[in-house]
Amino acid sequence: MRLFPSFRGTVGPIDYAIAGPALILTQHLAVAAIYAWFRFPLLLDAGFWLLPLRRLAELPNLSPWAAAFGFVACLAMSWALAALSFRRANRAGYAYLLAALAVVPGVQIAAVLLLAVLPGRSDDLEDERPLGRNAAHILQGALAGVSIIVLAVLISAVSFGAYGWGLFVMTPFLVGLSTAYIANREVALPRGQTVLLVMAAAGLGTLALIMCALEGLVCVLLASPLGAIVALAGGGLGRVLAALGHHRGRPLLCVALLPAVFALEAAAPPAVPIELQESIDIDAPPALVWQAVTSDDPIGPPPWPVAQAGFAYPIRARLLGKHAGAERIGLFSTGIARERVTDWVPSRRLSFTLLNQPPMMEEMSPYRRVHAPHVSGYFLTTRTSFELKPLAGDRTRLILKDSHILRLDPALYWEPMARWAIAQNVSRVLQSIKRRAETRFD
Repeated sequence: MRLFPSFRGTVGPIDYAIAGPALILTQHLAVAAIYAWFRFPLLLDAGFWLLPLRRLAELPNLSPWAAAFGFVACLAMSWALAALSFRRANRAGYAYLLAALAVVPGVQIAAVLLLAVLPGRSDDLEDERPLGRNAAHILQGALAGVSIIVLAVLISAVSFGAYGWGLFVMTPFLVGLSTAYIANREVALPRGQTVLLVMAAAGLGTLALIMCALEGLVCVLLASPLGAIVALAGGGLGRVLAALGHHRGRPLLCVALLPAVFALEAAAPPAVPIELQESIDIDAPPALVWQAVTSDDPIGPPPWPVAQAGFAYPIRARLLGKHAGAERIGLFSTGIARERVTDWVPSRRLSFTLLNQPPMMEEMSPYRRVHAPHVSGYFLTTRTSFELKPLAGDRTRLILKDSHILRLDPALYWEPMARWAIAQNVSRVLQSIKRRAETRFD
């Protein structure tokens, strides 16, 4: 059996029956080990066995570096499992749909078990095609990649409202696979030219999303690193499968899986909690800090540079009462948030929950309106609190706690970005309160 990262060659049922489940279980073992390390209880329910990496993203106070490391490890495991599964399908001479499902969270266990019991041939075909170019096939491959991207966004985001593994991982993988397979199916392009073609198809597809007002520039840029890596993996597989010309396009049937994956993700969306706590020491007594916290003055420091690209940031807030149950109006760069005060203890504690909130960002686009559902409802702020602790020498420690829910997958990819954006806004608010209180104290 050859190295897992290679898509070339075949794998027999016994080798696959051992290696396939072992690769899947590495996710569960890693998540269990991390939970044990942090001494946090792990619920071994169906959600853990079907979606272990989502459970990792739900770990309280997960650092961005830990999330990034977990996601990179997940990509490596998925690549190895994809290569192994498609080589198993090569051995069987069919079942490429199952091979694609083997890397889809939630259904991969069943797909791997079915692949393990498939009968098949024992021949291992080599690529005997001449190197060259077929302009018609190159154009067809590029158009196929662009079409898959646009249709995937229309079905997943616009129709189902699902932003998950299907859209951000499986779609670019199939874009790379389809583009490379079609372009190489009769005359083999050099590997470098295949890579360029796959990247061109992905780039034209994302440009089409912007021109059709389905996405904005910022979201495309944020998703591009993940999409490019996965598309290249798919392109490598597509080039290898094109060498096995007797399949007559059956690997492309994997594209038919996308709507089913989108529907599955829409039925079980993620809800990853993000908790953030920051504090700052202020050279002013609690009474003045409380006045600064409850003031309706504009937030002073300029917004962080990335926010000016469209991310929501607070501008000012106004209280419509000075008691628990009162309403608080928050003005953001993207609109107005309405909040309900739940704790009101002067000079000690102020807490409020969100009743409704504005979009999390405004897309950069040549159009006035972009049909991208993810800007509303996929990142929610649930609760915010300010706590004031007196310090010696007429000083105060101000603690700000924020609770949020992220509804995007892969959560380990998006969670560090969301946490960083939250931290920028929190730091800006704390610095504004500090400056306001210390100015009054002086």
